[in-house]
Amino acid sequence: MCIWLPNWPSQRAFVAKRQADPQPTDIAKDSDQKKEPVGPILLYRRDPRRGNIIATANQMARQAGILPQMPLSQCGLLCPSATVVEHDPQSDIEALVQLAESAQCFSPIVGLESLDTQIWAGRSLHEPQSIYMDVTGVSPLFDGENRLAAEVIHWFRQRDLIVTVAIANQIGQAWAMANYSFRAKLAQKLLQMELGQCDDSEEQPFVAINDEAMEQHHRSLLFLPIEALRIDLATTAKLHRLGIRNLAQLSELPRNSLPSRFGDSLLRRLDQFFGREEEPFQTICSTPELNVNASFEYATPNREDVLSRLQIQLRLLCSRLDSLGHGALRVVCRVSLEKNALDVSSLPTADASLDPSSRQQLASVLQVGLFIPSNDPEHLECLLRTQLESQACKIGGDYWAKGLATQITMSAPVVWQQNSLFEVESLKHRDSIAKLIDNLSVRLGRENVVAPTILNNPLPELTYSWRPLTGWRKDGQQQEIKRKLGRAPKRDYQSEERAIGPKKEDVWRRPTRLLSPPIALNVTEFSNTGLPAIVRYPRANSNVLRCTGPERLESGWWEGTTQQRDYYRIELENGVWLWCFLDHRKKGWFLHGIFD
Repeated sequence: MCIWLPNWPSQRAFVAKRQADPQPTDIAKDSDQKKEPVGPILLYRRDPRRGNIIATANQMARQAGILPQMPLSQCGLLCPSATVVEHDPQSDIEALVQLAESAQCFSPIVGLESLDTQIWAGRSLHEPQSIYMDVTGVSPLFDGENRLAAEVIHWFRQRDLIVTVAIANQIGQAWAMANYSFRAKLAQKLLQMELGQCDDSEEQPFVAINDEAMEQHHRSLLFLPIEALRIDLATTAKLHRLGIRNLAQLSELPRNSLPSRFGDSLLRRLDQFFGREEEPFQTICSTPELNVNASFEYATPNREDVLSRLQIQLRLLCSRLDSLGHGALRVVCRVSLEKNALDVSSLPTADASLDPSSRQQLASVLQVGLFIPSNDPEHLECLLRTQLESQACKIGGDYWAKGLATQITMSAPVVWQQNSLFEVESLKHRDSIAKLIDNLSVRLGRENVVAPTILNNPLPELTYSWRPLTGWRKDGQQQEIKRKLGRAPKRDYQSEERAIGPKKEDVWRRPTRLLSPPIALNVTEFSNTGLPAIVRYPRANSNVLRCTGPERLESGWWEGTTQQRDYYRIELENGVWLWCFLDHRKKGWFLHGIFD
């Protein structure tokens, strides 16, 4: 099964804006009640040559004439009331992975689409937008494939997301049907959702199921466009110049001539589409050999007993990882509990109130994520023991442990590299730093162990954001944190002689301490040029020895009220360097940073 989320970045921004602007409380919770429209949404990105351009836009913005790759400066007149947000591919992949993990309620084998080095034809962004799901043997549990697909669509609609679902025996066919079977209707459906006119009760599911026994299904696949093969733009352009628009026309070409004229990728994609070549996909769940389950002979309230059983399971899992040449990136441990030493599963089910589907499953879940792959059982035990000994774990008292299940939900190959002859001092303790980050993430939470990320914004207070050290790359792969820690440090200007004044290329061009928000600067006296001559900092007046500038910064129209600032580096008589700016809109001086 392939689940395509059309225009995924815009849909994520739509859900985020609707959650940020909740509906009024006086609106009744009626299914017939329409929601308020969210308005046009633009997501822009920074292009090294063209500046800020549109990465993607929702349907309301496209109705106004805004398309991807358009300069952002041209969108102000077309759609002045649009919500403009910088495109964040990292947040897109993080949210998509969370959806895929939650979708494991339908199938235990779930993954994301894998991308090529070049962007596919028909797409404007080089990032995953589809979820793969192995539904072999799952459809009978939902009374057929149509009912299963309808349940999946309903599950996503509860999260205000529009998806298309396709089921086929090959990944290529499922992807092609999900992405190109309903494009004409999808634009109208997305527009209705953004306008608040999407009625969930209407039965218009975007479901495509390929039955190979029926000839009409095979014929419908041949009339799909050639972009459905997931080929690059250059190959698509060559085929279009030859007048080849669909798969039926492409199938008439001699097979032996395809590699020499279009490269090996076209023939490989064609074979994957028709099932002549198998195509695997990377799952985000654990494999069967990386799962260990055990039930205790007697329920126990002692955490030491659970810890001893956990040590045995971790050693077994690490030995399996070692044989595969992999290391764990995420470990999940589920401790089954029973209350008051009473096993709920042993109760009779004759009473309707004790139906198995209505029982409350008691369990404590321990989960840790690692920054580098590790198959060291002692390190994994140290991370899990921290959560086992915390107050959040309910073992003890009225809750007794009756079973333990440990699984490696994510792993990666362990790469061994030879150390350099002369080891750099900054790279000497990177393994210890990675283990320290693991422990801090377990104790404080992943969202609290962060690192700064530079953003393309002219305003100094908006030039960075804090993001977790762990996460996913834009292509859906795990980040190589150890490689990041192994980068050589930048030049250290603090170890050099004190400069007379900051140069344009120096890091001292920016202060080491940034005030957020900027505070008003008390200027006691001005010079003949209109610059500060005497300022009050911190509690007494001080003469200004040197005032260097200006450095003019101006924000874009898409960020609300335009900010126009002239920044100056002011050296005081007491030896303090200040970073101040003149706000032309407020007609005042503000202190924004201090050079330590």
